[in-house]
Amino acid sequence: CPPILRDLPILYRDYILSWYGNLSRDDGQLYHLLLDDFWEIVKQIRHRLSHVDVVKVVCNDIVKALLTHFCDLKAATARHEEQPRPFVLHACLKDSHDEVRFLQTCSQVLVLCLLPSKDIQSLSLRTMLAEILTTKGRLIKLIINVMSV
Repeated sequence: CPPILRDLPILYRDYILSWYGNLSRDDGQLYHLLLDDFWEIVKQIRHRLSHVDVVKVVCNDIVKALLTHFCDLKAATARHEEQPRPFVLHACLKDSHDEVRFLQTCSQVLVLCLLPSKDIQSLSLRTMLAEILTTKGRLIKLIINVMSV
């Protein structure tokens, strides 16, 4: 059961029923219609995602986007101007501790996105993989550095 489905009754109560309840007494018909719509949306998303070449997206599109970003970042840093504009770093890059915390979050998101659904339930597996990506040799940081050369 998707997490949003568990929260749907609360979302319905707090954000729809709070104003809709005064307008109509439909005995939950709207809720069931919304639930049916939700499942239709899930079905459509699943259908559309089934046509996405995940390997191409992960191995090609994301890599190209990251490469372009880091090359642009490097070019912006190296640019010589009469009045250089300060390059303001994102808050997560201000110091190494914040950067590692940001990379941990990125690793956790990657693991959630890339693990097969049967393995996502294993918290220990997700934690271990995210830690490997983040800390063991700073794998993600190493990849970023190599890509931005």
